[in-house]
Amino acid sequence: MTDKAWKVLGFAIACGSAVWIGTADVQAARSENSPKTGSPVAGIEVYMDQYQESIKRESTEASAGLTQEKVRYGTFNSIFKNLGVATVEDSLNIRKEPKNDAEIVGKLRSHAGCSVLSEKNGWYKIKSGQVTGYVSGKYLATGQEARAIAYYDMKLMLRVNTETLRVRSQPNTDSEILDRIHEGETYRFISYKSGWAKFDYKGQTAYAYAPENAAIAYTIPEAEKIGDLRSQVVNYAVGFVGNPYRWGGTNPNTGADCSGFIQYVMEHAAGVHLDRTSRQQAEEGQAVTASGMEPGDLLFYASGREIDHVAMYIGKGKIVHAANRRSGIKISSWNYRKPVTIRSVIP
Repeated sequence: MTDKAWKVLGFAIACGSAVWIGTADVQAARSENSPKTGSPVAGIEVYMDQYQESIKRESTEASAGLTQEKVRYGTFNSIFKNLGVATVEDSLNIRKEPKNDAEIVGKLRSHAGCSVLSEKNGWYKIKSGQVTGYVSGKYLATGQEARAIAYYDMKLMLRVNTETLRVRSQPNTDSEILDRIHEGETYRFISYKSGWAKFDYKGQTAYAYAPENAAIAYTIPEAEKIGDLRSQVVNYAVGFVGNPYRWGGTNPNTGADCSGFIQYVMEHAAGVHLDRTSRQQAEEGQAVTASGMEPGDLLFYASGREIDHVAMYIGKGKIVHAANRRSGIKISSWNYRKPVTIRSVIP
């Protein structure tokens, strides 16, 4: 049987037991029946395992360099335990507690996977990527149904196996850092050479150093983590500590001045566009007091009457800023100089 035939077979099984619906937790219309685990079909487990083994052999033969370079290789069976797959058209909310009004901590996109940890009163406790929480069982396929969907949808992916991995524009450590990706995230794999994995990152070709940091696996995507926006901004900003200061620079990966650093972080981490200079930025957002400032707020300092420096408050009395040519991007005490104004620009 050809690969295409195997996939059609898997798809047929999935279509026989799965229903695709709209954006959900409990928002889309679907039967109120108890969660299904799918009905076993005689011989299908054998067929699926044969198909997966054939895919694994072909991939190994086609990209022998992967094993030669000792890159970890796997399949969704080695990533997910008690597989669950989101059966929605858009996304399934992962909640902090098993109730409809609980805080949302992540999302499973359509046909994304998770490990099912337990089930109670129609809610599944799951773990996917960096997210652990609860999803409504009405929108999660498990058992044979989940495996059929995964077999049909799996692609060769780069899966991050470390807390943070730098994404670069070229396969060398001198190239621009485009972003940072995190444990459990998966991206469409393209090729591998000399320790560098080439993959598709948000529509563009990118590279990451893979040995011991990632796996190449036939798998499906995992959950997207949702956190407090201020925490995300601060975590993103402090990731540049140690990078150089450069007068007029606007990219902290290669060198930025104080306002260029703040402008870049706010744009990339929060989607907030600020003007270019510290003097202009000091007119934006809302003024806050020192006692009321929160992580992510901006502190402005002056020499004489003119504002000439900006920093970001990161909590516990500390700021992160592009200080000067000697120190680069660093962490300091917020009151190392007396700020003229403190502004909140995060919505």
